[in-house]
Amino acid sequence: MTQHHSRLVSFEDPEVIDMISLHERSYDMVFFGLITKRRQALIVGSETYLRKKEELSDNRTNLVTQVRPAKSSLMANAYKNSKVCLVGHSYSDVSGGEYHRLSEFAKFGCIPVMEEFADIIGIERYEQCGRVVFSKLDKLFEVAANVIDLIDQGSYYKDFSHVNWWKTGIKWEHILPSVFGVSVM
Repeated sequence: MTQHHSRLVSFEDPEVIDMISLHERSYDMVFFGLITKRRQALIVGSETYLRKKEELSDNRTNLVTQVRPAKSSLMANAYKNSKVCLVGHSYSDVSGGEYHRLSEFAKFGCIPVMEEFADIIGIERYEQCGRVVFSKLDKLFEVAANVIDLIDQGSYYKDFSHVNWWKTGIKWEHILPSVFGVSVM
């Protein structure tokens, strides 16, 4: 019952992932996924964020793009060089948790900033153990910018303890009993 990734498995070997401290990473934020009409907000948010940083003479880099599965090395490199990995839902916020995305990028150490979702099982664990930061879609870049400011100030996210939690996988058989108070086995 463990959530497992697929596309980036060949890049997740500990020898392949050299954990770069968050404040030294070259991307502020990354997002890979189908750019639906709803996700256009991510492109607009990225452009607005970069424009504000540019006005402060603060060079920053974001990557918000659609990517084909054949570009898995690009994705792995971006994730391991990003401070924040974004998740916005394709069509509706009344959806599941996009666990496949969390499983895909969390092991690279970026801080997940994710649009809230309807499936609330395990949310508290994701926040506490996996360092997921949840937000409404219209506040996603504002929340991500706050996380980046904390990283840049060196006042938060100094270690990768969350990566060890993600590496063991999402173990539903342990999360569900604590949520429902009964054994699922």
